[in-house]
Amino acid sequence: MYKENYYEEWKEIRARADSMSNAIFLIAGGALSLSITVMLGNKGTLKISTEIIQSTVLAWYLLLFSIALFLLVKACLIVQAMLLQLKTALIDRNIGKINSTLLMLGLLAFISFIAGMYKMVQAAVLIIVS
Repeated sequence: MYKENYYEEWKEIRARADSMSNAIFLIAGGALSLSITVMLGNKGTLKISTEIIQSTVLAWYLLLFSIALFLLVKACLIVQAMLLQLKTALIDRNIGKINSTLLMLGLLAFISFIAGMYKMVQAAVLIIVS
């Protein structure tokens, strides 16, 4: 049977994952929207070098990848919650693997978010200094 302390830990981890992913959705989505709007709106007036374009495009893909991974983590947490109700023994046997997998996905998503924001700032700096 699923132990009560695991359930409480899981609830706390879920709340933290939700909070962090929601913040990243907001920041990454805003950065994507704003940068795409600025780049497309000023496409003809800005002198955009290949380096700036490459940095911006990489930032967009990293931020998109981050959002997709956090959505995957959230979906997995929902499936895990459903399985807790239906297949408790399955969760008991695999809780370490499940949590490790979700942790790795979350870390990869967070690293992708940080790298995407870094590349976005780098592109902005390149525009300013050029």
